Amino acid sequence: MNLKQLDVFRAVMQTGSTIGASGVLALSQSAISRQLTSLEEEIGFELFRREKGRLVPKPEATALLLEVGELSDVLARLKRRTDELSAGRSGRTLIKMGFPHSLTTTLLPKLVADFLATQDQVSIELVAGPYDMIERAVMGRSVDFGFVRLPTEDRGLVTMPLVSSGQLCVLPAGHPLATRETISADDLAGSDLVLLGRLRSSREDIEERLRRAQGAVRCRVEAHSVEASVALVAEGIGVSIIPALIGSLLKSERVVMRPFAPPLWSDYGIATLREAPLSRPMLMFIAMLKERLVGDGVLTKPI
Repeated sequence: MNLKQLDVFRAVMQTGSTIGASGVLALSQSAISRQLTSLEEEIGFELFRREKGRLVPKPEATALLLEVGELSDVLARLKRRTDELSAGRSGRTLIKMGFPHSLTTTLLPKLVADFLATQDQVSIELVAGPYDMIERAVMGRSVDFGFVRLPTEDRGLVTMPLVSSGQLCVLPAGHPLATRETISADDLAGSDLVLLGRLRSSREDIEERLRRAQGAVRCRVEAHSVEASVALVAEGIGVSIIPALIGSLLKSERVVMRPFAPPLWSDYGIATLREAPLSRPMLMFIAMLKERLVGDGVLTKPI
């Protein structure tokens, strides 16, 4: 399979038809169909059902989409890099880094701007995704280093601990508990909850504390990002408990955030490969990152 086939597959998944994909990729509809047929022949099974002029993804197509998206992005970055080398543009140092989406839209833009202002010969490629994807990106050398939750799932990574973070309780504006300075598990007895995904290690710790305090846990919505949790709380669906490291960066007049006490600490840091040591500019960037992550030191602290 090749990059063009993967681009066609992803475009068809996004638009639901060869006509839509042809518009996205600026290719003829027949070219889209040929590439899609070629891909299906190569992998040995059909990815779509044809229904009334639309392509309905089979479960196999949905299962492949995430992996294909990551692979397509890697191949696209490789092509850009080879184009730069072919054109003789190899003098600039490129730092490739992976971060969760929540940090790429809050803390990082100003940090990157301040860092680049002191580094004329450095360029940055910022890859965003969940922590497990960031670990895979480091292992696959798609990024030079990644910001991860510790301990990492892949124990083959070299890690540099940066900060430990407590939790924030997120309440809809005007909630009776908003008058309190801190929120405990006992305070949340009987409350509808918006909880982060079950794959997060902190979820187990939070649920255990809530069960000890109130028995059954009333999870109304399970969200897979901190931003989504805050937005759901803003709609009055329930209250949430989120990492202070990220939650403190998400300001909204529609919610109130209070420290969850006693705090449940989670550690975060940088992951790299042992055989790929960090350069001096990378270490400078990480030092700036740690300084800004620590903040006031109340709910985040250096480690």
